[in-house]
Amino acid sequence: MPVVNQNTSESHPDTFFPDQTFYRACINGDLDQVERSLAEGVNVNAVMTADFTALMLASGRGHRDVVERLINAGANLDTARSDGITALFIAAEYGNIDCVKLLINAGANVNAAKTSDGATPLLIAAWKGNSDCVKLLLSAGADLDARTKTGATLLFIAVQEDNSDCVELLINAGANINAARTSDSTNSLFVAALKSNTDCLKLLINAGADLNARTEDGVTPLFIAAQKNNTECVKRLINAGADLNAARITDGATPLLAAAAKGNTDCVKLLINAGADLNARTKNSATPLYIAAQEGNTDCVQLLIDAGANLNTPLSSNGSNPLLIAAAKGNTDCVKALIKAKANLDARTKNGATPLFFAAQENNTDCVKLLTKAGASPNARTENGNTPLFIAALKNNTGCLKLLINAGADPNICRTPDGATPLYIAAAKGNTDCVKRLINAGADLNICRTSDGATPLYVAAAKGNSDCVELLINAGADLNARSKNGCTPLSAAALKGKTHCLEILLNAVTK
Repeated sequence: MPVVNQNTSESHPDTFFPDQTFYRACINGDLDQVERSLAEGVNVNAVMTADFTALMLASGRGHRDVVERLINAGANLDTARSDGITALFIAAEYGNIDCVKLLINAGANVNAAKTSDGATPLLIAAWKGNSDCVKLLLSAGADLDARTKTGATLLFIAVQEDNSDCVELLINAGANINAARTSDSTNSLFVAALKSNTDCLKLLINAGADLNARTEDGVTPLFIAAQKNNTECVKRLINAGADLNAARITDGATPLLAAAAKGNTDCVKLLINAGADLNARTKNSATPLYIAAQEGNTDCVQLLIDAGANLNTPLSSNGSNPLLIAAAKGNTDCVKALIKAKANLDARTKNGATPLFFAAQENNTDCVKLLTKAGASPNARTENGNTPLFIAALKNNTGCLKLLINAGADPNICRTPDGATPLYIAAAKGNTDCVKRLINAGADLNICRTSDGATPLYVAAAKGNSDCVELLINAGADLNARSKNGCTPLSAAALKGKTHCLEILLNAVTK
């Protein structure tokens, strides 16, 4: 489809170049052809359909002689594309220093900003690491305090891209080293720590950057460096005097906790050696040791233990502590380290649950083995009467149940508020292997649930758990025990339509 030159109204067949020969010459740096086209009267400021001018094309390709000739021919220096980009912006972006110099000397606007994001020629040069262009633009009076639409400064962008030469130039020119991005309050030192741009971080520290400046949620450069495992940055910030215990506003987490949460062992070591508070608590009273144990970061757990961290600090919300959470999560090596350090084996949450209870609940057999071997009580009861054995029976965690029985768990002491025993709940859930092991361990076959008088056999029959019914009958369970409403296991099976259980019970009754 032919394209109409916006300046001359001439129609051309090319879809991109209205003055095809002239524009190709500008792109290719063909000065002779440019001279011929100009002599023929080509419009030097004609705009292509893609919004480019000849000067932009030549500047982007770094054709100094062509740029100079176009300027002398009256090319408009500050014509901008629809997005605000000028020839100087393009030259600075591509590091075409000779073209930048020509355009500046000819009077191009050094602060013309891109409309989409507010970037200026100086900002794009700093972003791309074109330090010679940065130097020229600074000498020409480019605005040091220009910002993008998100509020990022030139220095912020240069640091973000790890362009240390540009960072040094901007600092020496007087850039505000502590200016924060308006969108989130992050500053140049923060982004250097975040990105592990060590050289930039060193320059900023030496220039006097605020070591403890915070983002909107209270995160400091040291916090983010520790969280991201940027060890060299952590080291430099510590040596410069950063606050080791500055806590995040949202939850009270410190740099040490952030490092421990991520398993960043080297950072944890640096922070401990520098004197960070081992027992600093979040708003929920979580300590670095608690979080390390929760996340299974054994090396960090060991470092914190060796440094003297409190082993038993509970959470304010539910009373959980490092050993409790490690057992619940199945973090066996952490459990082992905490047991060896003499953590309280029978510490309890607010509802009375112990580490062994949680390990049994989550079927963490290795943790159950470690805890029982270390002497944790297998019969510790929660507020509602549950024991580790009860929860293992409820969850059908047969391996844990076996370990607990071998460790001396009593199958008959647990009575929930409604009077259920481990055998009752296993029979109700149809957990056949658990029923078998509990019977063999001496569980009372006929203890009734206090709320309704139902026995294990009764509930197994009512639920249709025929394998459990057979086990209980063979073990000698009372076939005629009645619930409070007078029902026997046989009548319960009949009422509930559990025909297979009914057959088993009828055969047993008629023998």
